Amino acid sequence: MQTVVTVIVLLALIALGVLFIARVNAQQAGRLATHKYAALLPSFRLRMRKGSRGGAAHPGAHAAGPPPPSPPRRPGSQR
Repeated sequence: MQTVVTVIVLLALIALGVLFIARVNAQQAGRLATHKYAALLPSFRLRMRKGSRGGAAHPGAHAAGPPPPSPPRRPGSQR
């Protein structure tokens, strides 16, 4: 008997969830979806505008070069 009641309660909860989702979808039907990537061009323009100031590298940028020398290893030491 307890199993039957549990199954009925779970089915009722699922039905309520379906009704809730259907209602939310009906409310959102007339609206346009606003998403971060919905308008690609404005964000692209912002990125291009940020990097075009003076044409120089960022103040914290490092020039490419060889890596710094590693410290000498002692014979028999393990890393």
